[in-house]
Formats: sequence, C-alpha cells, structure tokens
Amino acid sequence: MQFKNLNEIIFKENTLVKDVLEQFNKTAIFTEQHGFGIVIDNQGICVGVISDGDIRRKLLTGLTIDSPVSKALNTEYRFVFEGESSHSILRLFDQKVANLPVLNTNKEPVDLYRLSDFKASSRKGQRIIRARVPMRISYSGGGTDMSYYINHHPAAVLSSTITKFCTASVLVRSDKVIQIISKDLGIEYQANSIENLKFGDKLDLIKSAIKIMQPEFGFDLETHSEVDAGTGLGGSSALTGSIIGALNQFRNEKQLDLYDIADLSYQSERLDLEISGGWQDQYSTVFGGFNWIEFRKNEVIVNPLRINREIILELKFNLMLFRFGGTHDSGKIQLNGIRDYNVSDKLKIDNFAKMTDLATEMKEALLKGKVKKFGDLLDISWQLKKSINTKTSNQYVDELYSYARSEGALGGKVLGAGDAGYMLIYASPKYQRTIKDAFEKKGAKYESFDFNENGLEVWSTPR
Repeated sequence: MQFKNLNEIIFKENTLVKDVLEQFNKTAIFTEQHGFGIVIDNQGICVGVISDGDIRRKLLTGLTIDSPVSKALNTEYRFVFEGESSHSILRLFDQKVANLPVLNTNKEPVDLYRLSDFKASSRKGQRIIRARVPMRISYSGGGTDMSYYINHHPAAVLSSTITKFCTASVLVRSDKVIQIISKDLGIEYQANSIENLKFGDKLDLIKSAIKIMQPEFGFDLETHSEVDAGTGLGGSSALTGSIIGALNQFRNEKQLDLYDIADLSYQSERLDLEISGGWQDQYSTVFGGFNWIEFRKNEVIVNPLRINREIILELKFNLMLFRFGGTHDSGKIQLNGIRDYNVSDKLKIDNFAKMTDLATEMKEALLKGKVKKFGDLLDISWQLKKSINTKTSNQYVDELYSYARSEGALGGKVLGAGDAGYMLIYASPKYQRTIKDAFEKKGAKYESFDFNENGLEVWSTPR
C-alpha cells in the first residue's frame, strides 16, 4: 500500500528546524508515533533523514531551532530501493528501524515503508482451516543464526523435524469478533475486532501471529501444542507458523510461500514481541524434514537433505529424547549470548565459525551414513555450545549428560537455548536401558518420537 502522506514528511535542506518540529507534531501519527522526515536537495534527491531524536541530540551541542535542518540530518540512514525483496526489508526492520524511505534509481523518495504496515492482509473464507507444524531438533549450528552474527558472517544449521506438533484451527464467523481458544493452556480470550486485541497475557504469541496477518474477518481460533512452551523444540515458532499457515489459506491467489511464512513468523516473534532469538526455528519447523539451512547476509536458503532411509532408521534407533526440568526463557538465555558477543571479538567469531564447521561435518556424516561419527560430533558440538554461552547448561544438566557418557553414550545435547526442556542422547541400544532407568530416577522422562518430513501442512473441512 502506497504511503499517502509522503509529501508531508519531505523537507528541503534549508527548511528551519523549528518548522520541521512543528510538522512533526502533525505527522508523528503517520510515522510510528515518532517525528520522522526525509530531507531532499533542490533536485529532489534524498540526502538524509531527520528525526526528533536527531534534532534533540544536535540541540544539546549548540544547534538552534532557527538553523536549517541540513545541520541536523542523518546522512548514514537506512533505505530501500523500489522492488527490493521483503526479506531484505525485514532485515532492516530487524535493526530497530521503524520507518524506511523507498527511493527510485535516481535516489528520489517515492514511498515510505513502516514496520506497522509490513503485514499480510487476508480475506474472508467459508471453510474451517486447520494447519499443523512439527517441532524441530537442531543438531549443530544453533546460536550462530542470530542477526548480529549472520549480518557479518555466513552460518548454517543442521536440523530435522519430529512427530510432535502445534495445530491451529480457524472457523470463520459472520461478525468481526475474534475468539482464541488455547487447548493446551486452558485459556480463552475474545475481542470485538482485530483492532481491539489487547496484549499482556499468555496468549500474546497467538495474538501477534493474528495481527501480522491482518485478517479482515472474524473467526474462532483454536490452538493446541503437544509440548510445553520453552522446552527447546521450537514450539513457539511452530505455533506461530501454524497460525500464519492457517490464515494464509484465505489469501487465495495471493498466498505466501514457505519463505514468506517463515519471515512473518520471525517478525511476529522477534520484532513485534521483541523475543530474542535466531532465525532457524521459523525455517526448520515450517519447511520440515532434514534440512541444511544456510544464513547469508541478505537471505536464508533451506536445502533439503536426501538421506537414505536406512540411515534415518539407524539414527532413530540410536537417539533418545528426554524431558527434564521445567521450562526456560529462551530470550533471556539468548540475550546472555548477545551480551557476551562482540563482532570484533576474534575468539567469539572463531567459536561460531567452528560451530558452523562442525555442523558441516555432521551433515556430511549423515549423508555418508557415518552415524557413529555423527554421535561423536554431537558431543563436540555440545561442548562448544556450552563454552559459547554458559547459560545453556547447569549442574543438573551436566550430571545427566556425564552419566550418559559414562554409560556408553557417544554424544548428546540440550535442545534449544538450553538449561531446561529436552535432552537428546545418542547411544547404542545396548546402553539405552541403563541410561533410561537412571534418567528416570533423576527426574528425566523418556519420550518416544519419530522423524517428520512434511513441515507445514494445511487442510480444510466444510464448515
């Protein structure tokens, strides 16, 4: 949608600061509640942007309100050219940018993208839509998929999805009311319209996914997750993906592809709700199967792996999944890693590069059927992950893992951000009974699983 108030936020270089501030009072409502403008020269070429924050900082250094705005403008601004991909635009919004000028090839402003408008629209349908998204297991590379790293260095994650799901069901209503029913949380919520959705409870993840799709009709939304949130299986992204996937069905010929759905899921969680984390969960869960996910500077590429069936069966035969402890706040754990990280820190950069190299070795081991080597590399990857972020483990986790290793396990790891949730152990079947019994006594419960190949699945049924 074209930004209708573009001319109201464009200023010439010689416009006085006081006149810009006066205009900000009128236009802040259109620019994410912040004073924001685009500054052009006499030829109409964009030379910078200006915000109320830029002006305040300059006033503190001696600028007066009778100075021309050229004395305060930001010349190192972020912008996009017409026709750039939605993913590259999302990367810019990910850098805490609320307003993005859109320039033509002559660098003349032609539009403005706002974060609040960067949504998907929808229209009314006449069927019940159900969508389910599987949980994921990340084997190596997790933690390297954060924007602060992949914006400077390439990275990759090896993952697969398993037969534990989040499901969303949408039943269209004849009014504008939105009713949310969370089966696993036992919570219901109702709003008279999408504009009246209020945040601040345990359903915020669901509400954010609804908001980003901007459906123009009322509906009942029922959600169900087969695992607790915050347990390391990418459940939040699976839930978000299932809701977006279900509402996507009402877009008809304008349906989003899997990359778009993954990006919107990321935006919903990371930008709109400000939950810290990386990019892998959204892509792993939505695409499904064994994937090699590459994170490049301006894009993400999902490479499905063609692994022989007997290798997958043998891998499943040697892997055990245990539910231990409570839940974790993945955002806080990830923030700990961010606080420890600096793009100029050579040791951190080297460790992330090692993690990517290990992920590559694990991928090749699977493709070649070397499952024992895969188990050994799983241990090396876990030890490296713990050294990168100390919050991923604790004394209880270390005790469980050390015992499994002492009883013959080749490797393993805590899934997701760590600290609590699920632990994956690779061990020959002859050692598994002993490990299971000991883990049970220590409060870690064994759960069976199988691999899933399908990712997001959507189906409908008559109303």
